[in-house]
Amino acid sequence: MTSQNTLKRRIRSRMGKTGESYAAARQHFQQAKDVPMQTQEFENPRTRISQHLQPSLWPDWVKEHPWLVSFLTRAESEVRNRGDLECTHFHFILAYLRLPSPVPEWFIQMKVNAEQWKEDTLVTLGINTNAPKLVAFVSHGERITKARKSLDPVADVPLERVSTEAIRMLDLAKGEADLDGTRIDERHFMVPIMDWHPHGEPTLDELRRLTDR
Repeated sequence: MTSQNTLKRRIRSRMGKTGESYAAARQHFQQAKDVPMQTQEFENPRTRISQHLQPSLWPDWVKEHPWLVSFLTRAESEVRNRGDLECTHFHFILAYLRLPSPVPEWFIQMKVNAEQWKEDTLVTLGINTNAPKLVAFVSHGERITKARKSLDPVADVPLERVSTEAIRMLDLAKGEADLDGTRIDERHFMVPIMDWHPHGEPTLDELRRLTDR
């Protein structure tokens, strides 16, 4: 009943704005209801600022792994969302911690406080700069604003480089996928991600058991 009342209010509101008849206004909402919902690559509005990878930033073999392309796009968005210039292993960790299932369940099984880890990562990123704080703040703010207003943030707010630690994580994940003889997915990134865990990591056998490998 509540949903019906809400629909009626929306119909009458449209009638008042457009001058349409009740039937015509109702038809508008019926058509909108029938259109399939388009899924978004990024569920968090604060990181929904790019939908594709920056060309030439990553090794050529990356494009052979669809899941990896999606993950690195998330990592790049974490960088641009913060106004940073370099994609580091901390951005990888942050992107990984934001992934949907099954990743959260793996951390629960390992008794890792993923939310606290995420907060710690954000703090680390906040102080991980060589520029004076005020200059860094202004520079980041300009890049963030430009990225969020741009129709093509990958081109308009390019990243300068990828850190050696991030490349190391990428190579480790590729090695895990090669062991399985499959394309890279979230299971293979669990090993390098936990390799950077501040309180140590489970054994490789435990990680593979958790990720059904």
